[in-house]
Amino acid sequence: MCNINEPSANNWMDRRGFSLVEMLVVMSIIGLLAGMLLPALKQARECARAASCTSNLRQMGLATEMYLDDYGHFFLYEQPVNGGADMLWYFGLESPYCPGCGPGKRNIDLTKAKLYPYFQTVHGIEVCPSYNYYSPLWRQKFNQITDGYGLNLLLFGASLNQLTDSLAQVVCFADAADVNTIQAPASSAHPMVEEFYYVHPYNNQVPTTQFRHNGRANVLFCDGHVDSMPMAPGTLDTRMPQENIGRLNPTGDMSLFW
Repeated sequence: MCNINEPSANNWMDRRGFSLVEMLVVMSIIGLLAGMLLPALKQARECARAASCTSNLRQMGLATEMYLDDYGHFFLYEQPVNGGADMLWYFGLESPYCPGCGPGKRNIDLTKAKLYPYFQTVHGIEVCPSYNYYSPLWRQKFNQITDGYGLNLLLFGASLNQLTDSLAQVVCFADAADVNTIQAPASSAHPMVEEFYYVHPYNNQVPTTQFRHNGRANVLFCDGHVDSMPMAPGTLDTRMPQENIGRLNPTGDMSLFW
């Protein structure tokens, strides 16, 4: 008489785990599904970052509007202070002014930024979430991250009533970055990307607008609205093409800047 608690050979086979072939099939299916989902998840994450960047620029626009109400004109790019010992950049105070100190060693006080009194945060709305500060090819200018956006170069010191185009057509701030090949540890053989603080229309200068949101740049216009814009054809900085740094305007076109 058989012991009913003792598994038969067939029952034992029924209870066994996956075979190697079955395990490989399951893993292949999981890998296939993951491969299908990851691009969608990556795209969704970048969409969220682009939305956060858009919010940052809108707040930058409000801060700039309040600054203009108080002073009547845009800030200068740089201004030597304390007898030239310090440099007041529009995004912060470098004290002491030490351009030769090397990357990451120049001291900057971001609370002295021209717009700081209007938003009073550090590493908040002035930092784009899609800027890759963790890249091994990122060159840090100061002793901390500073600003991921660049002001329209032609607006430094200008007032709104000087603009020849409507406020809705003139760039105020935009996603910005620069390729450095001349300051260590960067070189012509080892280009590095770094923060930059203005965008411009000139084809005789290196491009400084970064199209880091799926090949597009977020742009704040002088009327306060934000738009997502593509790179102008033929303006890509080919020294680091993967960084998508170029210009907003085709060569010779000044309409977006003045």
